[in-house]
Amino acid sequence: MENLSAMLATIDPNLLYLGLIAGLWLGVTVIYLPGTGFLEIKAFVILAACLFVLSQIPGTNWLAVLLLIIGVSAFVLLPFAPSGLRQFAELGLILQAVGGYFLLADRSVSPIVIGITILLSWLYHRFALLPMLRRQRTRTEFDEASEVLGARGRVLKSIDPVGTVYVNGESWTARSRDTLLPDTEVIVTAKRGLELMVEKAKRDDTVPVPANGKQ
Repeated sequence: MENLSAMLATIDPNLLYLGLIAGLWLGVTVIYLPGTGFLEIKAFVILAACLFVLSQIPGTNWLAVLLLIIGVSAFVLLPFAPSGLRQFAELGLILQAVGGYFLLADRSVSPIVIGITILLSWLYHRFALLPMLRRQRTRTEFDEASEVLGARGRVLKSIDPVGTVYVNGESWTARSRDTLLPDTEVIVTAKRGLELMVEKAKRDDTVPVPANGKQ
């Protein structure tokens, strides 16, 4: 363990800082754009690895780590905040900068690296995440249902009467009046909230669906 700590102590603080930023902003992204779980797992792995390294080396300023996390978390809360408060989320970039600069007591993260990540974080939030969030909020339930109604997919987890299907590049909870086994090709007949109603695709309606469910 001492050898491990000694080896980890030589890690460039800039890499640790960039790892934390990458993991935290991946977390922000999945809040804005919930997916199939891949990004969530990736964010968790990156953050867990960085926090483990920080726990093994001397000089870690945990208050700075907390400030950094709180700063980025301001953007996590943004989708749920009243519109008048959303502009203040960008003040979290100040905490991100302060937390990064004081991350380690005996070494400093480069101010240039911090400045670049602050600028990139602001640009990513302002010109990528916010537009995507606005598009999501302007979509109606009818629009969402129209995208999957009549779409074809494949059963991932047996439906009896509830299971999982892969449709339009996403995994969905699905319900059917009939028991459907994995790999059965299905057609979406209705959408109720986040749940799809499906039935077995008829032979004359079936189109080839790859083994991974993608179309």
